[in-house]
Amino acid sequence: MPREGDTNDFPMPTGLARLIAAGVWPSRNGPSMNEQQWKPLIPAERVRRFARDESLICLARPAFATIAAVRAAGGSGDFWRRFGALHQIAPEKALVIGDFGLGSDSPIVLDYSRNSADPPVLRLRWSDGPHTEWVEGGSNFDHFAELLGLADVA
Repeated sequence: MPREGDTNDFPMPTGLARLIAAGVWPSRNGPSMNEQQWKPLIPAERVRRFARDESLICLARPAFATIAAVRAAGGSGDFWRRFGALHQIAPEKALVIGDFGLGSDSPIVLDYSRNSADPPVLRLRWSDGPHTEWVEGGSNFDHFAELLGLADVA
């Protein structure tokens, strides 16, 4: 994830900014993705509304990094080249906002290449064997938050 002081040029969805301000979405000092492994913020039944084959979502703290920045930072070995389905997205326009927990290798992104003003939420889904594809889980951030039950809280 990004280092302190890293920034990106993408507008943060209003709903996401509101959830961070309300303390619903982790702030810079909120629970890390690793801490969320043991104390999930989202109930499993709500996670399944977004991704029926998953039961845990870990939400990233701001500042959010693009897939291109995560790749450039290293530490992922050849994961992105082999399994990232990079031909389906623009890594420099896909902002990582979460994943499905340790070992899932399934990031959740805002895809600004598809809509720069109101990006859809995509997830990297694994299928039989080592095949992955990016699938839309929410038409935009507000839809994603609604599926997870976050919109009701803020």
